[in-house]
Amino acid sequence: MDEKERINAARRAAARRAAGVLLTARVLLESRVILAALLACVLFSLCGASGAFATGPKMSSAPVAATEIRGSLVTAPGVGKAAAIRESRRGGKPAAAGPVKTTASVPRRYPDLIQSGRLIELVNRYSAKYGVDPRLVYSLIEQESRFNRMAVSPKGAQGLMQIMPDTQRFLGLSDPFDEEKNIDAGVRYLKAMLQRFETEVMALAAYNAGPEAVARHNGVPPYDETKDYVLRVVDRYFFLRLKYPSGNIGEIAAAESGL
Repeated sequence: MDEKERINAARRAAARRAAGVLLTARVLLESRVILAALLACVLFSLCGASGAFATGPKMSSAPVAATEIRGSLVTAPGVGKAAAIRESRRGGKPAAAGPVKTTASVPRRYPDLIQSGRLIELVNRYSAKYGVDPRLVYSLIEQESRFNRMAVSPKGAQGLMQIMPDTQRFLGLSDPFDEEKNIDAGVRYLKAMLQRFETEVMALAAYNAGPEAVARHNGVPPYDETKDYVLRVVDRYFFLRLKYPSGNIGEIAAAESGL
């Protein structure tokens, strides 16, 4: 190899080394940006909450148009079918598929808030007792049973908060159709899921699919029914949080009825 070839080879080697350094620098820079974004999300979730439930588990962000959970899309084929089946069993009519058409009258997005003073008092009382946002408890019961204390699911879940027999035994619930006992046990169980999984989304997934399923999948299990359930409860919960910051279900019901 003559002198000219050696010089060219050295230049090519130097160019490859320089390209490698630039690539490494770019990767490091992108990694720092990603780490900074993750750190910002953590700091926001720890410091951004305010109000009576600021010290408890919080949603890290609001679902976008009720189609994602903490950045994970849940619009896979089949989502919504479970809800339609549940609505038909309750006697409701599932919404027709396809885009929503604009008409002179638009149906309500949610059911009317209940006017039962006793049930509202029980939701507020046991939410306060176990340190859970009553708007979350209300949203869960509304989705589970539409506040029908005699509700029984095809899988055997019973009462207002649709507690399975095995879970009833674990919680010491003797009469699942007793309104007060059911809400007491259900809120206590929801609180345990919040303490274990730290966010409402994971706690709701555990309430629906079981804590073992959430732990096994390290997140919301890929079940259509569970994804649909979590989205519906979270959507209702965020609606109540945004519209009624006070969190008192009695005040919410009075406002809804125009009292």
